[in-house]
Amino acid sequence: MNRFPQRPTLTDVATAAGVSTVTVSRVIEGSVKVTAKTRERVHEAMDRIGYFGNAAASQLVSGRVTTIGIVTSNTADYGYAATIHGIEKRARERDMSVLISVIEGADEASVRKTVSTVASHALGGVVVVDFDDGAHATIPALPGYLPVVSATGQAEGGVADRPFVSFDEYRGGAIAAQHLIDLGHRSIFILAPYDTRPTERRSLGILDTLTQARLPHYPVIRCADWRPLSGYNAAREMLDNYGDQVTAIACANDEVALGAIRALLDRGLRVPEDVSVVGFDDHPLAAFASPPLTTIRQDFEKVGVLSFALLDALMEGRELPEEFRVQPELVVRGSTAPPPVR
Repeated sequence: MNRFPQRPTLTDVATAAGVSTVTVSRVIEGSVKVTAKTRERVHEAMDRIGYFGNAAASQLVSGRVTTIGIVTSNTADYGYAATIHGIEKRARERDMSVLISVIEGADEASVRKTVSTVASHALGGVVVVDFDDGAHATIPALPGYLPVVSATGQAEGGVADRPFVSFDEYRGGAIAAQHLIDLGHRSIFILAPYDTRPTERRSLGILDTLTQARLPHYPVIRCADWRPLSGYNAAREMLDNYGDQVTAIACANDEVALGAIRALLDRGLRVPEDVSVVGFDDHPLAAFASPPLTTIRQDFEKVGVLSFALLDALMEGRELPEEFRVQPELVVRGSTAPPPVR
């Protein structure tokens, strides 16, 4: 037996207030056809019995969007969390609720489960945090009648008929490489993201910049994930294979960079005196690393804010901008310096 009481209904409110269900509906809709005294009595009854409304029914009656969805495979890591925060902050300012649906994988069953969750709720639209394969596979599976925006770290590979906000990660990689080149480095190694689909733009920007400077390409080492341990293991592999040739490392993100720095220190190497390290993202902890981490700043919260603005325009049928692309910024701190004289 369920020991919890039943959820109060519109009829319960009407009974408690001594009015009709039509009157209760009018109060919920904010109709001017209800007197102030009756409105007060209905609200008092709602508070007394714990009635909080039915969002789906209210949206159906009023036509006003009250809830949007966020689809993501991760809610904890910095980039995901900051993007979600940007979306949620703007939604809150518009008096909208947010439903978060977490993708469990890129396989068909996981995608179907996510789509079913989203489609079964009365959502005005959805923002997909498209940073990985799971999210990328979900976008084309979402129903066509549902407004969808992709908050993506990669402009390439996006679904053509879904608007998106993107980072210029190619330019970020190019900026990181050029910074190291300008310092005098000629042996620049890459600890790359594990995800290669769509085209992994960070490493491509680095490699093209090395080509333009007529510098050698060393094999790109792909990390197992975005975490410090992956950076640590990848840096150890790099040092085992190339030793003193390594004077600079461009990393997939800041957490990978922190792991790489630890691997360098464990080998008795100094950062930046022996090896320079550049991160990517500008994680809040990057400025407090030892040494403080030089990195490429990506404004994830801004991507979230712009994604909501784009979804809002889409839901209201307003004209959409041609492009929302957030530009990277080089943040120079203490982890980069000219290469050692050998």
